Amino acid sequence: MSRLRNGQILRERYQVLSFLGQGSFATVYLTNDQKWRGNLVALKEIPTGHFSDKEYAVFNAQFLQEAAFLMRLSHPGLPRVVEFFAEGQNYYLALEWVPGHTLEQEIAQRGKLVSAAEVVEWGLQLAEVLRYLHSQKPYPVLLGDLKPANIVVDYQSKLRVIDFGVARYAAPQQDREYAMVTPGFSPPEQYSAGQLDERCDLYSLGATLWWCLNPVALERYRFEVPSIRELRREVSLALDAVLQKCMQSERTRRFHNANEVIRELRGVQQDASARKVQTSPAEILSALYRDQKKKFDF
Repeated sequence: MSRLRNGQILRERYQVLSFLGQGSFATVYLTNDQKWRGNLVALKEIPTGHFSDKEYAVFNAQFLQEAAFLMRLSHPGLPRVVEFFAEGQNYYLALEWVPGHTLEQEIAQRGKLVSAAEVVEWGLQLAEVLRYLHSQKPYPVLLGDLKPANIVVDYQSKLRVIDFGVARYAAPQQDREYAMVTPGFSPPEQYSAGQLDERCDLYSLGATLWWCLNPVALERYRFEVPSIRELRREVSLALDAVLQKCMQSERTRRFHNANEVIRELRGVQQDASARKVQTSPAEILSALYRDQKKKFDF
């Protein structure tokens, strides 16, 4: 499929500034929103020319319904959905442009392992996004492809989930005839058509946090990801337990919802804070006394 040209204008509104990237599902461009001049928009182009008639009918119905639903979302951890439209055989989703770099790039740029404390904080931010999405009415919204490459660290060092290419709500009895999977980050049930629920996002959350602590190819473990403590002994037993429960291959053994993950991660955070201040006031005064005494001992 040919790319859009720089300077090309779609819908008499979005002027293409540059090509941002391409995955198996969509191509993304940075555009200038001429309706609101100066506003930058990430325009996701989803081709449908390769679909069969049946696949197109399914995609068309789900995209139009779910994109309209996504426009109602409002959360600081998510970009705003500006609009959606179709031109020819391509569908487009226009989202607020989030400046920054991906979490994948952040880890690569560090040049050293990220601390467990920082990963816990990231986990809380991402779990809050999932709690918001999963609490939508009448049906939960599923991200379906949470991974470090789809998360931006903005200029305030906050995380924002940027990829809505496969987000959809989990209506009862709504089987999936198309789905995005990312080896290592997608749970087993996402590889087959059928009913998905919030626990698929919880698996991806656990895999994302595990990868941040040890950035290796997760797919090589074939859904039998080892304890993070086997690779980083300084990680607490409590955090290890959270990650292991998120990444259970059998979804009934995972956390039931994002609230449970948030509660456990807050507990990990509080335990870590308590360990930092467990030195008693008497011990602190005694240490100060010893230091002062040394100054006057001849």
